[in-house]
Amino acid sequence: MLTGATSLDLVRDELFASMGEVEDLLQQFLEDRHNGSLLQQAIEGLQQLRGTFELIELEGAAVLLDEMVALATDVPEHDGTERNAPLSSLCDSLFLLERYLEQCRHQGCERPELLLPAINDLRKHRAEVGPFGESHFFALDIGTLPASVRPGADVVMEQRAFNRLRQMYQLGLLALIRDDGIAASTPLLQRALQRWEAHLESTAATLCWVASAALEAIEETPLHITAPRKRLFAQVDREVKKRSGFGKVPVDAPPVQLLGELLYLVALAGPDCHRCAEVKTAFSLPHPGFTELELLQAFDRLRGPGVDVMRSVAEALREELTAIKDLLDLLARNASDPEQSFETLGLALQRLWKTLGMLDLQTVSVAIQAAAAKLENWQAVDNSVLEQVADAVLQAETAVNRLDGQGEAGKSGAGGDDSGEPVELKEARIVLIEESQAGLALAKRSITAYMESGNDPMHLMNVPGSLETVRGGLIFLGMTRAASIIHLAARFIQESMLDRKEVPQPQQLEVLADALTGIEFYLESAERSTVATADVLTLAEDSLAELGYKISEA
Repeated sequence: MLTGATSLDLVRDELFASMGEVEDLLQQFLEDRHNGSLLQQAIEGLQQLRGTFELIELEGAAVLLDEMVALATDVPEHDGTERNAPLSSLCDSLFLLERYLEQCRHQGCERPELLLPAINDLRKHRAEVGPFGESHFFALDIGTLPASVRPGADVVMEQRAFNRLRQMYQLGLLALIRDDGIAASTPLLQRALQRWEAHLESTAATLCWVASAALEAIEETPLHITAPRKRLFAQVDREVKKRSGFGKVPVDAPPVQLLGELLYLVALAGPDCHRCAEVKTAFSLPHPGFTELELLQAFDRLRGPGVDVMRSVAEALREELTAIKDLLDLLARNASDPEQSFETLGLALQRLWKTLGMLDLQTVSVAIQAAAAKLENWQAVDNSVLEQVADAVLQAETAVNRLDGQGEAGKSGAGGDDSGEPVELKEARIVLIEESQAGLALAKRSITAYMESGNDPMHLMNVPGSLETVRGGLIFLGMTRAASIIHLAARFIQESMLDRKEVPQPQQLEVLADALTGIEFYLESAERSTVATADVLTLAEDSLAELGYKISEA
């Protein structure tokens, strides 16, 4: 069964229509607060959405809908305008969810951490709950965390020495809270933590060890010092005081929640953090699947223009670039009024570099601006200037095509220096995918004609060759697993239906069609930059295995 981001294509239109209906109901309820049926219909719509997300296993979206249902249920039907903030948060969450689903669809995977700010924004309107921590979606079971990994000390630390170290820690913490710089606060914090680790009991020593590793991750990776992260180190101070033997507060259960949050920071650490590597090994920490930089870039994409917007912008820019290239061609061939074409070209280049600058494509924008400046001294016989302008325009075209393909004006394309594949190769891939889809469609039509003609093998004569052509294209695209599946399908048709002239059972033809349909879906997803590999390819492999052709034979 397809689940998660790979199944969004199957239910995307219905999901977006349902979210639009719920948003309309909430907006109507904001205007007509005495019509409780509007709110009840919105809650029922949210519950249906939650069930869909749970079914397709989109964890972050399901948790967000849980919070939306809980908040909407708490809203009284006739409570005046003081409940506008929760209702506005519900509408904002729906808008963000649409953007999140589009990003999941194009990335081919879910990153539920992106929804945590929205989830916590909903929770703050409910008095009985607090915010989730950063590690809420981290694949670590805090209930099984060992509280005592470090040996600790048998002899109780002198109170005077403990108080001095605590004062040192608090001075470093104050510098951290005031944003005096990590270089100013870390030496004091690390010194106090390492001394405590060596002279306190095992639970406190373990906490200090992990906190010291988290500080190393913040400093060396580096990680951003946010307000919740500052509060973590304030909690460390309180927990250490509890376990020092000098506090009046009785020691309760090990601080597993605090430990889990610190371990999440350790998991985000870069490869140069040696203490973090030791902690990762000791606690068997799973990899979060992303770096903090990647997460921040994903946040920027989520808050920035949507995929459809960027496609519209890219299309408009491509039209502008085409007009500029036509003007350059006319000037180079001296086939138009030079003064009029020159003026039109200058204005077009000015519009272009300003637009690219707004899209944060600074390097390309500067190149276009410099090329436009050189036009001021252009002579009709000097084609070198036109060539420099053409080079800058081609560079801009590459950036615009990359912008369209990524659906973002994010950091990766900010300077036009992205290390991705050339636009020409990308276009070749798209053409090859389209040809492969056409070959598969032709094969399926031929099989249908074979069935309708009473099993006339003439309809299948060209099918194995067509499938082998598709296979070659898939190998070129690097889709070797899909290519092996196509090869097995071609073998079944050639060996069983043509060479041995066996008439397959209707069920066998249905199974063959399932395999080809699975490859069609895989190619369609690949064309949209969605990674829908494992589930759909496994389905196709199982279908061919049922026909007696296992993937190991490919």
